Amino acid sequence: MVAPVTDSSRSAPSGTPLRFLIAAGVAETLLLGTLAWWPGAAFPNVALALFGSAFAVYAVTSFRVGDTPGGYLWIWFFAVLMRLVLLPQDPSISDDIFRYLWDGDVQRAGINPYLYPPAAEELAHVRTGYHALINNPTISTIYGPFAQMAFWAISMAGGTLLQAKLLWVGCDLATGWVIDRIALATGRSRRKALVLYLWSPLLIVEVAWSGHLEPLGILAMMLAVFLARKPLLAGLALACAVATKFAPIVALPVLARRWGWRAVAGFTITLLLLYARYLSAGAGLFAGLSTYAEHWWFMKGPFVLLEAVFPDPIVARRAAAAVVAGVVVWGILRRVSAETALFFVLGTGMIFTPTLHPWYVLWMLPFAALRSSRPWILMTGLVFLGYYGLASYQASGDWLQPRWLRAAMWLPFLGWLVYDAWKGLGAPAGPSEEGTPGPESGAPEPPG
Repeated sequence: MVAPVTDSSRSAPSGTPLRFLIAAGVAETLLLGTLAWWPGAAFPNVALALFGSAFAVYAVTSFRVGDTPGGYLWIWFFAVLMRLVLLPQDPSISDDIFRYLWDGDVQRAGINPYLYPPAAEELAHVRTGYHALINNPTISTIYGPFAQMAFWAISMAGGTLLQAKLLWVGCDLATGWVIDRIALATGRSRRKALVLYLWSPLLIVEVAWSGHLEPLGILAMMLAVFLARKPLLAGLALACAVATKFAPIVALPVLARRWGWRAVAGFTITLLLLYARYLSAGAGLFAGLSTYAEHWWFMKGPFVLLEAVFPDPIVARRAAAAVVAGVVVWGILRRVSAETALFFVLGTGMIFTPTLHPWYVLWMLPFAALRSSRPWILMTGLVFLGYYGLASYQASGDWLQPRWLRAAMWLPFLGWLVYDAWKGLGAPAGPSEEGTPGPESGAPEPPG
């Protein structure tokens, strides 16, 4: 009989002293608050220095945190406080939230958001005061139906920036709770996982300040991991994640092999039901997404190697998809767990993507937190370098992405990733995310 997993928070005190944890929470809160509220926190130099300092506090704290008495509640206290400090501030480093509000307002007017781009004359009567702030107004929406339903709900509630951000922050904190439950069920450090997730400066800035919708899909994705022993519900949750942003769909073949037909049925039925509301758009359902997939690029890293081999940009993108497909095949053959599948398949996709906006890395953060993956935690700090060109973009419309900047973002991360992989080749197998024994032995997944 396997002994039950115990809550490490009840063990003897060790690791980070409580006073250090509190001091670190105060310091990170002040640094992030200064970044968002101080008019002098201009990009690139001052803003990047403030973010870098907040990230340094976070990194030191996260890798020193231990079973300090009372520390668990302090971690949650500062997680909420950091978000409350940034919530009232209007977004100034991203304008995506205005597209969310627009899609919601279009639906409230009784119009399918996939039918027309914001600039279309058919939508002239819907335009609001923020219409000029919507990015790429000639391109149809790229967001999935689960996200669209959230946009509609925000619009019905009043359609304000604060309401949208409150919803995302609520999903964000709920994801922290799910991560806590997974860590508890699999015998990992709850405090470490929570600090790595909840105190992430990138997460706090991109959600509480910029109002990105990522937590909506991430919460659904992590619920799928948590509910792995209930395949029908896990498939339902994964469908909601995919219907927010499509990235997690790449892991579906691996998870179908692991979870079986019930998960596939739950996934398929849920996805069809979510899309049913918007089918009147026909091919327009994927028009904006198709344009994005073919033409967008931002802070690309290893993708440049594929471009060197395949000069045709479409062929290069297909080659990147083939690399991800190779990881999918590996996951199917190994019958890896939901957490492992999503970690490796999503991670490979992000490494070889031509487009890596800072908030995209948030999809890797829950797994990096649970696994204490130092390369991916580092990437949540380095990816903020993408905002180096923000000032020039706001002044001239030209977003600077010089090669040295991309090298500074990608090379430390890739170097550490390769080092960890090389070091892990000869290391004995440690406990898996499913407890002992590991996933290849057919051990149960984290309980629902």
